[in-house]
Amino acid sequence: MSLIALSAESTTLVLNGVAVNDFVEGDYVEVAFANPATSHTNSANGGVNINKRVDAGVADLTVRVQRYSESDVYLNGLNNQELPVVIFGSIQESLQRDGAAFVEAWTLESGSITTQPNSTKNNQEVNGVSEYVIRFRSAIRTI
Repeated sequence: MSLIALSAESTTLVLNGVAVNDFVEGDYVEVAFANPATSHTNSANGGVNINKRVDAGVADLTVRVQRYSESDVYLNGLNNQELPVVIFGSIQESLQRDGAAFVEAWTLESGSITTQPNSTKNNQEVNGVSEYVIRFRSAIRTI
């Protein structure tokens, strides 16, 4: 069994060459695939066709940053352009496995902001989080 160790500060997110690092403390960056990797067609006599889907790599990146931070200002600026901004990016997670250094890396291609942050105002529990969802044409993971 492998011994794997990760630091709380081990994730690096870069979008269009800019580091996004004002994450909400204790939160996470999530990559969720929108479509299945394969499709199945069954025949009446027990056969099956299994096909890799051409849209299998489409993924949503959800990132929550501190409201009003530099990362929020940057993402808000991308969102407010007259024409949609095409976003390219990467995520890297540094880790130790059995004492050796490893990096998990994601390559994110051709994305755009699809979900904008909500804003709630009151005088008791101020909304300190801006959540952005960016859909990418392709998200490829390498270890």
